[in-house]
Amino acid sequence: MNNKIKNNIKMEEPTDGEMLELSNHLKSLYDKKEIEVQKIKEKNLELKKIIITTYGSIRLLNEQYHNILLDSESNNIIIEALRSYLSEVVENEILELEDDSTF
Repeated sequence: MNNKIKNNIKMEEPTDGEMLELSNHLKSLYDKKEIEVQKIKEKNLELKKIIITTYGSIRLLNEQYHNILLDSESNNIIIEALRSYLSEVVENEILELEDDSTF
């Protein structure tokens, strides 16, 4: 028999079929978690790119302000476009708010 007595508790050893089923189930769970981790890594990379791009844009605007290469209206247009872009990123990527314009 496949029975063992341990600390006065009778325990049955799992059969080969049960072990195979358990290992397949654990493999399935592991694969799902790996996919989730990969998606998180990809989103993290995308958000890093957005932050770097935004930071670079702000640095350029700061330099423009000191060098006066563009007039203030041009700088305001660039700032408004950057603000709009960041607002969209925050709503869609960070807060993950749904777009209500599909109604």
